[in-house]
Amino acid sequence: MKITLGPIPFLWDKDKIITFYKEIANTPVTTVYIGEVVCSKRTILGGDSLERIGRMLQDKGKEVVLSTLSLITNREELEYVRSLVDLPFSIEINNIGVLNLISNNGDINRSGTFDPDRSGRMPDKLDKRLIAGPHLAVYNASTARFFSDLSIKRLVFMPELHKDAIESISSNIPSIEKEIIGFGNLPVAFSWRCYTVRALEMAKTNCAIVCKKHPEGMQLETMDGMPVFNINGTQLLSAQKACMIGQLDILEALGIEYLRIIPQERNTVDIINTFRKVIEGGITSQDAVEVLRGYAPEGLSNGWFHGQAGWEFIEKGNLEDGSGEYTQSYLQVYPQ
Repeated sequence: MKITLGPIPFLWDKDKIITFYKEIANTPVTTVYIGEVVCSKRTILGGDSLERIGRMLQDKGKEVVLSTLSLITNREELEYVRSLVDLPFSIEINNIGVLNLISNNGDINRSGTFDPDRSGRMPDKLDKRLIAGPHLAVYNASTARFFSDLSIKRLVFMPELHKDAIESISSNIPSIEKEIIGFGNLPVAFSWRCYTVRALEMAKTNCAIVCKKHPEGMQLETMDGMPVFNINGTQLLSAQKACMIGQLDILEALGIEYLRIIPQERNTVDIINTFRKVIEGGITSQDAVEVLRGYAPEGLSNGWFHGQAGWEFIEKGNLEDGSGEYTQSYLQVYPQ
């Protein structure tokens, strides 16, 4: 099992991002995803800066992948994505329209579309190493095979999939690498409207990039006080942090080779090292859960994977004894 680091979901300042990746360069992660996924107004790192960061990480032996925007709504965003695809790194596709920017030889098609062959079909192969990100709607084996036919090299599973759905998809694309989010706030939804400016009674067109004041997002609670979402600009994240550390044996049986850590404002390196210790047998997953709880003030979760409410957390011991009982309930975490 290998550890990867997803793109930074929140808005941090440029110096903080550069310092962060210098620290990540010395960790055991094998793949580092860089770039902006959430909002084009937050693209404070241009192509030159991203290329310097990417080459620095490559010099440390990391695979570097450029993550693309999940929503592309105007020409400015389209041109930004074009500039990323032109860089000498692998590409994580988070919007299927990105496929229209990559021609059969890996170059940019400046018209914005594929050049179909004489049959009118899309190209069969794409030379650039492409990864299907977790924001693509891959719910079933047929969709996964479609991406496989386009020579996608890796699929990152959507966070809401049950393990049976993952098994079905995985068994139908044996030649493709598989990745799952192993720790962090799960991406739940995107919107053209900005949740953050709406909460602050501002306009998106004149937002002053106010989300920079919330480097961990803004907590959203239910009416009775349960944290349910993390507001992050145009994105909703889960309030709880997903944690798959106790399911490593199940994930391996499902053919998953990569565990993604979502960057945190603090303690990301410690989280990575905790996962590495479990993978190498240095500590048990139960001990790791206790460590990771300290980095998740709103609680841990893995409910979707087990067919339960997404915010629930089921520990390995309960799976092994067959009880299926939750180790975390609403009243335990948020007592009235």
